[in-house]
Amino acid sequence: MQTYGGVSIINALPSWYGSSMAVNLKVKVEIREGKRDYSKESDLIRVIIDYFKEKYSIPDIVVDIESELPQKSGLKSSSAVSVALIAEIAKRYNLRNINPPVLSAILSLKAGVSYTGALDDATASYCGGIAFTYNKMFRIVKLDNPEDDLSVLILARGGRQKSVNLNELRKYNRVFEEIFRIALKDSLTAMKINGILIANILGYPLDPIEIALKNGALAAGISGNGPSYFAVSKCGEEGPIYESLKRFGDVIIARPVSLDCKDLSIRD
Repeated sequence: MQTYGGVSIINALPSWYGSSMAVNLKVKVEIREGKRDYSKESDLIRVIIDYFKEKYSIPDIVVDIESELPQKSGLKSSSAVSVALIAEIAKRYNLRNINPPVLSAILSLKAGVSYTGALDDATASYCGGIAFTYNKMFRIVKLDNPEDDLSVLILARGGRQKSVNLNELRKYNRVFEEIFRIALKDSLTAMKINGILIANILGYPLDPIEIALKNGALAAGISGNGPSYFAVSKCGEEGPIYESLKRFGDVIIARPVSLDCKDLSIRD
């Protein structure tokens, strides 16, 4: 099963309302029956396998992951792995009426790898496009397509070390509820406001964001809880932004992924 990474439009931690946009950085998950090596299973993978073993009596499986995403990067790697593994298990063992993004959110909370379940990340990863969700109630508010002619420039950094002060973020819940409402009509403006605010609140340097915007980016900021930065431009206008961001590290140029999700449940 192949899923996608993504960048944040709205961070869901302050208000539970979240939005993510899928980009064409891929995660591929394959499974095979065999003896589990618990030392190689992350907490999230262990919780997912245990769930299916207990509920559906599937046999022991081994999980193989190929990922273009660094871990703990803010680029939705955990959600991409989680939703891909759930969908792969469901298809392999002919399990019906499973909603991979919602189940991913539930099991991510159980595994302790997410504060909100990251339903927005999981939905965009599984479906492509842009997902708008209310994570507290596991509700998908809206699915949408990104604009056709966008590029996403990413300073991909893994191994997040900054701790997230959830109480501090929640002080801004009303602000982020309003940004979410903006996002439903104008995702790029909301993405820019969110990216700057999250960088400020979490204490990331603003230099990459300010330089990207000064060089023509339509939006820029911290993705997720960092440490990766991103900037969005029109296709063909990446050059000045790319050159300005190179001073901070390697830059990946990605593209948004179109929405392709007619039915969120796996059925006959």
